[in-house]
Formats: sequence, C-alpha cells, structure tokens
Amino acid sequence: MDTAPLPPRLKAGLAGVVLMTAACVAGPWLLPTLPGTDPARSALLPPGTRVEVAVLADGRALVAAGMEQRDGLLVAGGGPTPRVEVPADTVVRRSRHTFWLGSDRYGRDLLVELLEGGRISLAVAATALGLAVFLGVGVGLLAGSGSRWLDAVLMRAVDALMAFPILFLLILAVAVFRPSPPLLVAVLGATSWMGLARLVRGQVLSLRARPFVVASVAAGSPWHRIWRLHYLPHLTGPVAQDAALRMGDLVLAEATLSYLGLGIPPSIPTWGSLVAQGHKVLMDGWWLATFPGLAITGLVICLALVGDGLHQLVREGSVNPAR
Repeated sequence: MDTAPLPPRLKAGLAGVVLMTAACVAGPWLLPTLPGTDPARSALLPPGTRVEVAVLADGRALVAAGMEQRDGLLVAGGGPTPRVEVPADTVVRRSRHTFWLGSDRYGRDLLVELLEGGRISLAVAATALGLAVFLGVGVGLLAGSGSRWLDAVLMRAVDALMAFPILFLLILAVAVFRPSPPLLVAVLGATSWMGLARLVRGQVLSLRARPFVVASVAAGSPWHRIWRLHYLPHLTGPVAQDAALRMGDLVLAEATLSYLGLGIPPSIPTWGSLVAQGHKVLMDGWWLATFPGLAITGLVICLALVGDGLHQLVREGSVNPAR
C-alpha cells in the first residue's frame, strides 16, 4: 500500500483531539479537588484566584484569600471572601489552591468540572458514534450488495428518516423518557446513521462493478468473504472521514440537549450543562460559560480538521488498499 505524508491539517486536528481527550480522561484524577467547599465563601471566584484552604474535621473546606491563627481560632477572610472564625483544633490540614479557571456557583473548581464534563461528553458522543457507524455501515452494505427490492426498501426508509427533523425527534425522545446517558447515546446513535448509510451504499455500488468483485462473485465466494476482503477495506477511508465530522455533530447535539435541560441530568456535569449554568450568572461570572464554550468550539474545529485531512488522503488514494 502506497502511503503519503499526513497533511498538516490532519496532524494538527489529531494532536488537538488527542490532547483534549487525554486531558479529560486523566485530568480529574490528577488535579486536586476541594472536599465540601463552602459555596458562600468560594463561589464565583475569577480565574487565577489563589486562596488558602483549611479542611475541617467535618469534611468542609474553608477557602479564603488569607488565614491566620490567634487565640485558638483560625481566622479566615479578606479579599473576595467574608471573615469567618473556626476553632483551630477542628482544622485537619491547610494548603493553598489556585482556581486557574475560577470557581462555579457552588464553589467548585471550574477546571476540574470542565475536564470531568468533557470526559462524559466525549464518552457519550463516542459511544453514539460507534452505534451510528455500526448501523450506517450495516444498512449501507445490505442496500448496496443486496437485491434491488431490498435496496429500494432500505433507501426509502433512510429517505423518510432523513426527511424527519432530527432535532425535534431528539427533543421528543428525551422529553418523553427520563433523561439519562444510555438514553442519550441511543437517541443520538439511532438518529445519526442515515447519511453514512447512503455514503456506504454508493461506495458499494461502485465497487460491485470492479473486476476483483465480479471475479469473486463468479467464483462463488460467500457474501461475508466479499464484504471482508473487498468492501470493508475500501470503505475505511470514507467511513473514517465521515465519522470524524459526525463526531463533531454529536458533541454539538449533546451540548445542545444538555443546555436545554433535555440531555444528561444537571447533577452530572457536561460541557452543555456547564454552559447552561454559566448562562444564568453571565454578568457575575463570565468564565463559567466561556471556557466550556471554548472547549466545545476547539474540539469541533479539531475534528473538522481531521475530517478534512482524511478527505484529502481518500482523494489521493493513500488510505485505501492498492488496487
């Protein structure tokens, strides 16, 4: 198989996707969190705020710009936090903490929330993409390699589903049933495969007339052998390109539904729910909606670069087997 150098846009897109995915997967495990932070004393702290943290015996964490101990009391306060006094013997440990992206309305570190939300958003989108690819490739192969009546039935069903407003179907499904990650995955995957099925069908119809496929059919090769040896290898490039772009669409769809309160429950952080929470306090905490929005935008752009780079490779014939 002849290979060509990877296009710069593909390299940049892959690097961005890998870095963001690695940060979301490993970040929440590596970054320190504040147990039981009192929101009255740490909510809506701006990005870059460096504070002192005192973890109490009851599990709460006091956060203040400065702390000092006198007369058996720990006095916390000053700067962005009001003054509070607690017995010094109730303090388990003291440390310093930096809110690199600020804190949310509940006193939680937005950076940790952003990475945890990204992990969930990526998991939902990736699982839904796997379901969509399975359905799209399967239906496309059946339609392209099957009989005329099977092709007609499957394509008319695909046309009907594509004509239906997908966003309305998504909202209807999650509104009727209780929102949950499995439901969202099922709905997104079941409404995202039609375009891929048409793409695969067109590729298979083109391959059916190729000499190596005609020879395999004439030799009596079973359908699964023809699929494995001839169809699937030539579908790798187009399917990968479509999957990269479709992944971006699924990330946006999940964020939209979560923003509207129809996706994953608000108790589970996702990028869409973080944007929705930040929208409520946009004038007091601009960072709450800005950073999750930038994360969504950056990931979608990186996926678009990957899809564009894969399209160039497919066009040059460097991701398909030598013919």
